[in-house]
Amino acid sequence: MAYFKSNKTGIALEKDRVMTPDFLAKFVVDYFKPSGVCLEPCKGEGSIYNYLPEPKLWCEIDDGRDFFDFDVNLYKKIDWIITNPPFSIYDKFLRKCWEVADNVVVVCPLQKLFKSQNMDKSLVEYGGLKEIVVVGGGHKFNFPFGFLVGFMYFKRGYVGDIKLTRRYDLKKSEDIKDDKT
Repeated sequence: MAYFKSNKTGIALEKDRVMTPDFLAKFVVDYFKPSGVCLEPCKGEGSIYNYLPEPKLWCEIDDGRDFFDFDVNLYKKIDWIITNPPFSIYDKFLRKCWEVADNVVVVCPLQKLFKSQNMDKSLVEYGGLKEIVVVGGGHKFNFPFGFLVGFMYFKRGYVGDIKLTRRYDLKKSEDIKDDKT
């Protein structure tokens, strides 16, 4: 459980560097079909970024572009963020995502969302959780834990029901079909 021990430094840790498998990156972008200006704030090796439509921007601290220094005022608008955030600073990171974009999708352990009342209050201030797509245990996607992983889709100003989709069928395959309705 040390992987989820609280990080009070506010700085991502080396263990946060967990790359999104290519097939999962393709699935999430195909599933949500982002449009407008997209930002990948943790580009890493580019698995999610490579599938985002143009126009697209990126941050990657290892390449000298720290997301926490990203100034949304330099751009007209950021419509979408799709990312695999650093888990040890998840709250801080997600709040920055909400500050920057109208639509935010994160791939992460599902319990991260439901871990505190403060996080829930921040979510309500931003808008709402529109959908959760559960994809399976973390080990299935090379994450260093077995907790359920999914995509959480947050939308600025959203009020309504939360859609729950389960996609335990995802495999390392190019022919993953999108069954979103």
